[in-house]
Amino acid sequence: MNRAGTPILGLHPLRGESLAVQAADAIRQLIAVGHVAGGDRLVESRLAEQLGVSRGPVRDALRLLAAEGLVRDEPRRGTFVVRLTEQDVVDIYDLRIAVETAAVRLLLQRDGDLKPLRVVVDDMRAVARDAPRAAEADLRFHGAVCAQSGNSRLRDVHRRYATELLILLRMDEEELPHAPGATVAEHEELLAALSRGPEAAEAAFRAHLEEARDRVAAYIRAHG
Repeated sequence: MNRAGTPILGLHPLRGESLAVQAADAIRQLIAVGHVAGGDRLVESRLAEQLGVSRGPVRDALRLLAAEGLVRDEPRRGTFVVRLTEQDVVDIYDLRIAVETAAVRLLLQRDGDLKPLRVVVDDMRAVARDAPRAAEADLRFHGAVCAQSGNSRLRDVHRRYATELLILLRMDEEELPHAPGATVAEHEELLAALSRGPEAAEAAFRAHLEEARDRVAAYIRAHG
């Protein structure tokens, strides 16, 4: 947990308009990369000082993040980063399964371009031994599937949970044992499954996400 008065890595003074949105983006990124963790208290005055803004935009930013479910306000105690539970993991991955299998079906129905997915897999291969960057590439791959579906609502749902997904993907990459190159191989298989038709592709994505769900949920159940 961050000590009071200690600067938080990754925060810099903000410039320009929409300061509340910029502040929310900055704090969201801190949560995504683990500079603040579940259960950490976010001190409004400290955030405002490091971001170089008044407390008003920070207060508005925390309201935005609370609406997204990333932070919670506890009366007389302050604002805290939400700690994801085992049930949160199950709920998030079940939503992913619904969204991504629908995206896969739509992508193939419209003969969507698979080149962006191949590019991401190549990027993933290049950073396979760097867990944080591999997690980011993993998220980009699945985000690209939703984007290539042509359905803006599916894309937006995936983006809505991107921060929580990145937290879980980083946990999976950093804390759970993986064979070298396993993540790359899994996504190469997903990419290959897309060329075998909707049924094969949906089944591959479902199996991939169910395995990840069960693996991460079991880890949180065991370790908290």
